[in-house]
Amino acid sequence: MSQYWDSYRKRTLSRRRVLAGSSIAAAGVAGMALAGCGDDDDDDGGSGNNGGQNLTPVIPTQTTEQPVKGGTLRGLATIGSILDPHRTNTPHESVTLWGAVGNTLVRFSTKNQGSVEGDLATGLPEIPADGLTLTFKIRPEAKWQNKAPVNGRAVTAEDVKMSFDRIKDPATVSPRAGNFGAIDSVTVIDAQTVQFKLKTPQADLMAAMSDQYNFIIPKEIASRGPDAIKTAADVIGSGPYELVEFVAAQKSALKRRADGYWRQNTSWLDGAEYIHQTDPQQALNALRANQTDVIGTTADLAKTIENDKNFVITKAPTTTRECLLINHGKDRYKDPRVRLALQRAINRKQVYDTVFGGVGWVGGPMTPAAPVWVLPDAELAKLPGFGKREDEIKEAKALLAAAGLANGFEETVITVTAFDTEKIHDVVVSNLKDIGVTVKTENVGTDFAANFLPREVGRQYDLATTLFLSGGYPDAQLLLYHHSDTKTKGTRNYGDYSLAGLDAKLEKQSTIYDEKTRLALVQEIQRDIINAPGPIWFGSRGVLTVWASRVKNPASFPFAAGYYGSENIWLKA
Repeated sequence: MSQYWDSYRKRTLSRRRVLAGSSIAAAGVAGMALAGCGDDDDDDGGSGNNGGQNLTPVIPTQTTEQPVKGGTLRGLATIGSILDPHRTNTPHESVTLWGAVGNTLVRFSTKNQGSVEGDLATGLPEIPADGLTLTFKIRPEAKWQNKAPVNGRAVTAEDVKMSFDRIKDPATVSPRAGNFGAIDSVTVIDAQTVQFKLKTPQADLMAAMSDQYNFIIPKEIASRGPDAIKTAADVIGSGPYELVEFVAAQKSALKRRADGYWRQNTSWLDGAEYIHQTDPQQALNALRANQTDVIGTTADLAKTIENDKNFVITKAPTTTRECLLINHGKDRYKDPRVRLALQRAINRKQVYDTVFGGVGWVGGPMTPAAPVWVLPDAELAKLPGFGKREDEIKEAKALLAAAGLANGFEETVITVTAFDTEKIHDVVVSNLKDIGVTVKTENVGTDFAANFLPREVGRQYDLATTLFLSGGYPDAQLLLYHHSDTKTKGTRNYGDYSLAGLDAKLEKQSTIYDEKTRLALVQEIQRDIINAPGPIWFGSRGVLTVWASRVKNPASFPFAAGYYGSENIWLKA
């Protein structure tokens, strides 16, 4: 089984075009970013994402200058309200703050992209033939910040065990719990050794552990239960920075830990300060006025400064997926014909052309930012919702007529003013009108985590224009959102979707370590979901970040790599 992990370490994304689009949501130390498009320079036979567009991240040439310590990075970001990394769904808190404050057991590599490396773990474990046991060694040098109640003690195997037990505990209501349903037990072997026993092999387990939310927290905090992390004082990590201030929807601040980071020759900033800002134009104005060092922006606004030497634009795809979420508990949507009509109604290209300036990628249940796993373009074009617009509208109306809704119907659709969701919703309203569905919009406000997510989780909606951010691997994109066991496997299946035979396929693909064999099943699953939806997936946006030129060594990646910025960027002296 170790051959699989050797392959996993060496695999990199093979494509060379990047996503571009808009969002201010992820600006910050995390370096989660985006910008414009490059041209294809290879031909892979069309076995990739929609349009043959390639998705390898483009980053600026990294400087040969020597890093210097000092200075405070100033950023603008969309600041949510939930600080708990095991419960939040928003990128500033998880990628930017916890990416600077905490560590994961293993993490995605920014040097060998497509691979996983140790973080708190000394490295990756050997996998036995049955694929059921993973034993990790904890770095002896890893220390918690010197704050009560941990007071700078060493990170231990018990911290790791209690963190994963907490994520898996239904009382925590972690959106990531389903990623770890295959874990049967986590056992402390000794202070620096922790062992995971699996019920079944899980090919994506390392990737799931590396995702942006699965930070290890001290056992003293984990033992407090589901509500353990409410304020900045509760945020204690093993990373290079401490959280000193957090005001929801207003501001946050970090400072370099006083006792020093255990990973030497990294983490150059004195700290970072973020102000809540959701207006891209206002953010760009602040950047031009030297009031901030880093922003997320739109493709159109980026063009106005792309040749300005005072700024650097970094680029990367994103695994954020736009979606029309269906509550399958409602009588109307128990009829698969109605759901399929909605699938056909959405004009995905219009979404990305209108909202993201043409810099988004049409796709199905797997994000186009994961080109290893997506359906080939030619096949996707033959499936419902991805054909010619006039044909899709005709078929959608026929489906509604067959379901006894020839005159259409009226429906309330919830949305939120955050992360451009309200703009996507405007396109959805127009698209549904084309097939006779009249939308009554219920906008819940501007706080995605506090106002919108609880409505989704509580099934308090009929339809919802929304988005989801997940790792670019099959378990995160498929199993988590489509398995009918919403308690342990499909924990983000907020519409209670169920399709005969699908659960077995989802579980099987999760156990297949051979990528080629697994790919065939993963693509079959995507066809199943498109033909009998499910959430209505649109594709994926890109994101871009603009940095002031005084920020040295910025980079962006198509996965959660908050640690990169916190360890590797500095400010010009």
